Amino acid sequence: MTTDDEVYAVDDVFLGPPRGSLPFRVRYRAYAIGSALYIVILALEIWTGLIGFWNAVYGLLVTVGLTTAVMEHIDHEHTIKAATLTFLHEVAAPRGRKKGRGHTTLTLASVRHRARHDNS
Repeated sequence: MTTDDEVYAVDDVFLGPPRGSLPFRVRYRAYAIGSALYIVILALEIWTGLIGFWNAVYGLLVTVGLTTAVMEHIDHEHTIKAATLTFLHEVAAPRGRKKGRGHTTLTLASVRHRARHDNS
């Protein structure tokens, strides 16, 4: 993330050891988030019984993708804590009940019945 604000212009990326830098730039927070995601993905693989070399490799690829997606929304103004709390509040927020008959199922007969009434 680039910024023109001098306060946040600090480069908080790890490029690697001296004279052996990595070919990509990764923020320090991405290592922590990626590590936590990879542990969760490995735990899910063990829980489902899909543990193996290639599953661990694919889990690492999924971790890189998820970490990249998460880090697109995380910066100095929107921290991971704020994003996590926002997600939890959105999921746990009470939802209003819709007025009506309650649970409705969509069947081919109900679609035909509705179509006949709309055409009349």
